[in-house]
Amino acid sequence: MKYLILLIALLATTAVAAQGNATSQHLLIGDTDVYYGLAAPATLGGRQPSHAGSTMHGAIPGSRHKYHLVVALFDHATHRRIDDARVTAAVQEIGMGETRRKLELMGKDDTVTYGAYFDMSGPGPYRVKLEVRRRDRPGIVSGQFEYRVR
Repeated sequence: MKYLILLIALLATTAVAAQGNATSQHLLIGDTDVYYGLAAPATLGGRQPSHAGSTMHGAIPGSRHKYHLVVALFDHATHRRIDDARVTAAVQEIGMGETRRKLELMGKDDTVTYGAYFDMSGPGPYRVKLEVRRRDRPGIVSGQFEYRVR
């Protein structure tokens, strides 16, 4: 079931990228490769209770303005997936207040990603700040990107 949820989330973020919503979906922050994507709930299949994604992070929000942020982490030197980090994201429409959330662990083994929903109802653009604390490294590394809702 979790693999299906992860697959749906990754397919949705790929579809968003194909539509030109993201110019680059990669950040190198410290020695961590961060791959990210944002998808509207409609691309995740809606709110049907039988849908595999309906329990992700509590449930798929009913608002068409709640976007799902998905982040995958890899060690830059070894290219190994990082599955034990603490990831926090702060999403802010530029000039407005930010919403900060701890990203939840999704999947398992070699398909681990982190994710959460964020309200993106304004015209944007949005600044997304990511903070990553790796278990095998001291301190926190951070990076950011901008996103425009279409």
